[in-house]
Amino acid sequence: MSTETINHHIIFERINDTIIPEFSIVVPVYNQEKIISKNLQAIVDYTIGLFELIIIIDCCSDNSEQIILDWVKTNDIQIRIAKSIIPLFETSADNIGFRMSRGGYCLEIQADMEMTEKGYNNILKRGFQYTNVIGVSGRCCHMLNEHKLIGRGGESINRPYDKKLRQDLLYVNETVNRGPLLLDRKKLMEMNYLDEENFYLDNSDHDLFTRAWAQKGWICGYIPIDFNAPLENGSTRKPRDAINTYYFQERSKKSNGGFLKKFMMDYIEREPSILQLKI
Repeated sequence: MSTETINHHIIFERINDTIIPEFSIVVPVYNQEKIISKNLQAIVDYTIGLFELIIIIDCCSDNSEQIILDWVKTNDIQIRIAKSIIPLFETSADNIGFRMSRGGYCLEIQADMEMTEKGYNNILKRGFQYTNVIGVSGRCCHMLNEHKLIGRGGESINRPYDKKLRQDLLYVNETVNRGPLLLDRKKLMEMNYLDEENFYLDNSDHDLFTRAWAQKGWICGYIPIDFNAPLENGSTRKPRDAINTYYFQERSKKSNGGFLKKFMMDYIEREPSILQLKI
């Protein structure tokens, strides 16, 4: 489900082929010069275990690219940096990173998110104790009609998660939100990644989990973790230059809702559930 595979190139690479990471952390970046070095460093500081970092610089018009290249010099982690030739937007940028990944898990973290909980990646990995799980979010879960939300959806992302929620439980629902989102890479590959032909920003995550359930019986869930992500820092709220505005409008015309739209025509709610996890 890729339409943009030739519209990017690698601008920096530091990879050790003899050390295969467990986690491939994918970060799409659009115009985040004020916070990107801090947030990338937080990923390095709070991730535990073997990981590689894959950054997709998506046609930025600010100084994000140079800041990232300067930041890379301050560490020795395994890293790839790709740069888009035309604006791709989040779904295609994510897919570029997912396809480059070598780890058993793909971990999508949006550029406006600052990780603040040590070992957050291993907390999310607990959800994969169940073999039919394709994805675990550290943000929220909810019904496809947005009912029965648990976690930090919408404006609640500005607030800490409800401490009544437990990290030894997997809150299972029809879908979960990306950022931070941990995915089983083999299952993601089997689903042919995100559908970038029909989605470019919102809902490609929900389409993925709907396809996974309908076609494979795979489920997704939420485990609460701490992170900072002020709404005003979100990339979708950044002003767009002329080229980004043009491609944004063109992509909007092509998006038709894909499998998710067809599924919702005969939508019947599934009941949420809670699964116990071993710590």
